[in-house]
Amino acid sequence: MKPILFWDFNGTILDDVHLTWQIETKMLQERHMRTYTLEEYKDMFCFPVINYYYRMGYTFENETYDDVSVEFNDAYARGFSSCRLMPGFLTKIQEAIQKGYENIILSASQKDNLKQQCQELGIDQYFSYLLGTDNLYGGSKIDMAKAFMQKQKIDPTNCRFIGDTLHDQECANAIGINDVVLVAQGHQSRSVLESGCDHVADSLMEVEL
Repeated sequence: MKPILFWDFNGTILDDVHLTWQIETKMLQERHMRTYTLEEYKDMFCFPVINYYYRMGYTFENETYDDVSVEFNDAYARGFSSCRLMPGFLTKIQEAIQKGYENIILSASQKDNLKQQCQELGIDQYFSYLLGTDNLYGGSKIDMAKAFMQKQKIDPTNCRFIGDTLHDQECANAIGINDVVLVAQGHQSRSVLESGCDHVADSLMEVEL
C-alpha cells in the first residue's frame, strides 16, 4: 500500500494569506471597527472560524455569522485570481510523487469551489482525492476526514499530514495521524503553531518527505 500524504489547501498549497487579510481589513473598515496588521491576523486566526470573528470584535448582534461569511466568500471569489501557489509546492508535490506517496487534499473549503480552484491552478492531476466540505462557512474537516478514513479503510500509521494551522494538527490527530508538519508561511504564525505542534517548518522546501 502506498504511503498517503494529506495536504491542507488554503495557506498550505494556495498562498491566499494576503487576500484573506485584505478582505478582512476592508470589512472591518466598512464597519468602523479596529483593523489588524498581517502579523496580528496570523496570531488571531483560529478554528472554528466564528471564534476568529469574535476575536476581531464581531458580536453578530446586527448581522449574522452567515451574512458575514457570505460577504467574505463573495469577495474571496472575486479576488481568487490574484492568488498563487505557495513557493516550493510544485517541487515538493513532485518529490512526493517520485517517492511513491498518494496525495490527498483535505480542506475546509466548499468541495465544488475546491475542485474548481485546483483545476484553475492546474494541480488537480496531482491528487487522488479533493476532499472539501458541504458548506461555505469553514466547516470542520474532522468529521469529513473520519468518514473518509473509515470508508477507504486507511491505516493512519501509513499517513502523513502537511498543514498551516493548529486545526490541521487537531484534524490529523483526530484520525490517528501523528506524523504532522505545520508550515509557518500560511494563516498562523510560527509562535502559534509551536504552541501546539512539535514539527514546524518555515517553508514547504524545509519539509522532509
